[in-house]
Amino acid sequence: MMFAIWNFDGEDVYKKIVDATNNFSNAFCIGSGGNGSVYRAQLPTGELFAVKKIHVAEDDEQFNREIHSLVNIQHRNIAKLFGYCSATQGRFLVYEYMDRGSLAAALNCLGTAVEMDWARRLNIVRDIAHALSYMHHDCFAPIVHRDIKSSNVLLDLEFKACISDFGLAKILDANGSNCRNLAGTKGYLAL
Repeated sequence: MMFAIWNFDGEDVYKKIVDATNNFSNAFCIGSGGNGSVYRAQLPTGELFAVKKIHVAEDDEQFNREIHSLVNIQHRNIAKLFGYCSATQGRFLVYEYMDRGSLAAALNCLGTAVEMDWARRLNIVRDIAHALSYMHHDCFAPIVHRDIKSSNVLLDLEFKACISDFGLAKILDANGSNCRNLAGTKGYLAL
């Protein structure tokens, strides 16, 4: 088993996360996407995390791409990756927990949508723009997310927005070939 970034015993953390999600029970599932499901995990210490369990059928490329994209990023508007696990029992990524969930879910909930007045919505757009600018211009290497959509923008209690889900991200190589294949969600692709 391999667990990185976190400075803990990997086997112990793996067990705590499995216990906190009741072995990735649907009762703890807070979202699902093309390459994984996200679970709410509260550890015995009270710490709360979002754990993205990668579907078994997925290849290692997207898992590794997401890790490689996020391991070197430190930006307040990009979901923080605390660690990852790659074991025979399964693979998952451990992220900071965003209390309000995705922007898509917030806009679909009447109560939350009303709470998001125009000033808050403008701040959400500004947060996303800051994250994209950082990824394109200030990173260790330019990163193109390739799947920016409302379900990949997460909100905290104060409506601070963070970009998540870097499984389709492309780290650009200034000296080599770059994006040649289309990737992303229909309707959100930049052509």
